Amino acid sequence: MIFWLVLGFVILTIFGSVYWLKPSPRDKRLAGLRYDAIKLGLQIRQFTFKPDSAKTGVRDEITATSYTLVRPGQQQGGALKFRVAGQAGWDTDGLPEGLCWHNQGTAADAEKVTAAMAQLNDDLLLLEVYENRVVLMPAERKTANAEAYKVFMQTFL
Repeated sequence: MIFWLVLGFVILTIFGSVYWLKPSPRDKRLAGLRYDAIKLGLQIRQFTFKPDSAKTGVRDEITATSYTLVRPGQQQGGALKFRVAGQAGWDTDGLPEGLCWHNQGTAADAEKVTAAMAQLNDDLLLLEVYENRVVLMPAERKTANAEAYKVFMQTFL
């Protein structure tokens, strides 16, 4: 009797250990999304953005996967044009509800952001637009699509 209990425990321990290492459906979906983005030429990395709370009213740090699209032929340099955060903040001139400026852009930039949000099919956590690249930090919801990310970012290059 004890032999069968020990054998059952050993089998369940081995099975549980192997099953625990198996990726979840969410992990598989995100891996597919990120792989598709890499195939489309986007650069991907984990990133934490620390906002200037005193200046903008954006309180929470933003930790997410960032997708970067670099302008072809212009790899180096590039000053920041504007930055939009997907949180409540003080400066929301011209932006859709739920977004705020972290580094103020122009009215034309606000119009571009508003128009491009319809194509994104995801929630925006952070958008940074430089002279030579665009950095997007989306929420990576189930409706996320790497092609939509690239089209969204090309709007700002």
